[in-house]
Amino acid sequence: MTPFQQRQLVLMRQMEASLASGSRASTIVPFQQDYISDTQLALSVNTMLPLEIAKTIQTKLIQPLKTINPTYYYYPNDALHITLHSIRIIHDPPSYTPRDIDTSKQLLRRLIPLQRPFPFVLYGVMSLPTSAAVIALITPEYDRFIRSLRQTFIAAGIPDDKTYFTDEMVFANSTICRYTHPPSTEFLEQLKTLNDVSIGQFVATDVKLMEMNAVAHPSKTQVLGTYKFL
Repeated sequence: MTPFQQRQLVLMRQMEASLASGSRASTIVPFQQDYISDTQLALSVNTMLPLEIAKTIQTKLIQPLKTINPTYYYYPNDALHITLHSIRIIHDPPSYTPRDIDTSKQLLRRLIPLQRPFPFVLYGVMSLPTSAAVIALITPEYDRFIRSLRQTFIAAGIPDDKTYFTDEMVFANSTICRYTHPPSTEFLEQLKTLNDVSIGQFVATDVKLMEMNAVAHPSKTQVLGTYKFL
């Protein structure tokens, strides 16, 4: 783990503690009783996790959690992803327009092919008020690129409507579970045992512009474009 990634991990654990104490310093998806049929939609730029990484997440993380509480929504392999840029958070009706989609396509078509692929190291589980996620450790190059991408979208008239915990560093994670109600002590204790679990690493070779609900359920997900890195 590089010093940069160590600092990222410290900051993300600080966010975890802050949110657990009741702070609303960053955007949190609210509880839903039925995530599959939830009609709220978001627009975002994502990279999907490779199948082997997804299988490891199922075995090491999701199955132990599902044993404790099978009623929560657990992501299947083909829905596991990292969000690079949240263009518009979930809302019903959607808070983006066809013009926003077209502009997003133009920007991604221009910017993504100019960048080299980015590596991610998946390490540890983070407990959030309404979900659990795998931490994705990044590089300084990724941090700079995402900041530049956000500014490009702002300049194009599509400012990000998500609230972030800190401006010091870009965060990355992959949500694995969303809660229908607050987790039990037993569930939270199981999450703590996963704080330092190593899942693996991969290189993201492309990103997708996606319209989807909070769990990227196939019935509510549409891939609007795929863009490959250099």
